[in-house]
Amino acid sequence: SFFLLQSQLSQALNGLSDRAKEAKEFLVQLRNMVQQIQENSVEFEACLVAQCDALIDALNRRKAQLLSRVNKEHEHKLKVVRDQISHCTVKLRQTTGLMEYCLEVIKENDPSGFLQISDALIRRVHLTEDQWGKGTLTPRMTTDFDLNLDNAPLLQSIHQLDFVQMKVSSPVPAPPILQLEECCTHNNSATLSWKQPPLSTVQVEGYILELDDGNGGQFREVYVGKETMCTVDGLHFNSTYSARVKAFNKTGVSPYSKTLVLQTSE
Repeated sequence: SFFLLQSQLSQALNGLSDRAKEAKEFLVQLRNMVQQIQENSVEFEACLVAQCDALIDALNRRKAQLLSRVNKEHEHKLKVVRDQISHCTVKLRQTTGLMEYCLEVIKENDPSGFLQISDALIRRVHLTEDQWGKGTLTPRMTTDFDLNLDNAPLLQSIHQLDFVQMKVSSPVPAPPILQLEECCTHNNSATLSWKQPPLSTVQVEGYILELDDGNGGQFREVYVGKETMCTVDGLHFNSTYSARVKAFNKTGVSPYSKTLVLQTSE
């Protein structure tokens, strides 16, 4: 009894020792994960900073382009106003000269000389006055800059700038294989059996078995579930049925298996 208990304790200790060894290895794995998380974090931060800096660079380039357009508008406005100033100055000089000349003529006491030129002078004064007509004394340019920067969409995009959570989705299952040697008919019922391909490691949550109407018509679902075998009763006698099966998981549905043809009894 003493030796038996010793042996049992020794065996129990062996099991516990294995667990302790696994735990030590697991702790090493966890410590490595801490190190890896720190390294990945530094790398990820550097990548994020680079992406944001690239956006800031692009914005600065755009700012320079927009400032250049404002500068062109500024130069254009100044040119139009300066041209109008110079045009108006010349015209005003001519008008002032004519007015001074007319005043001198009026002062003259020689009526015969005055009569000779008065008509021509009056026409000239009227003509010059007409030249100062509509629009001449109106600025050709506004001082306002009619440029509104539409920054709302960009601000909205900046507020919406976020990480895309990349979840690696598992693949859909491979098509199941119908096990011909286990598929058979008895009277007006059919039993079908299938399996996943031997090398498939993809998780399968269930299967969908489909049969046609025994007359080459449309397929319909006759079974949905986790089993890999199904018996379908109530078929027509002396009919040829086609059967096929597909697998599914959370990601989606597999392609169909090959189609199996079954003959019910006469």
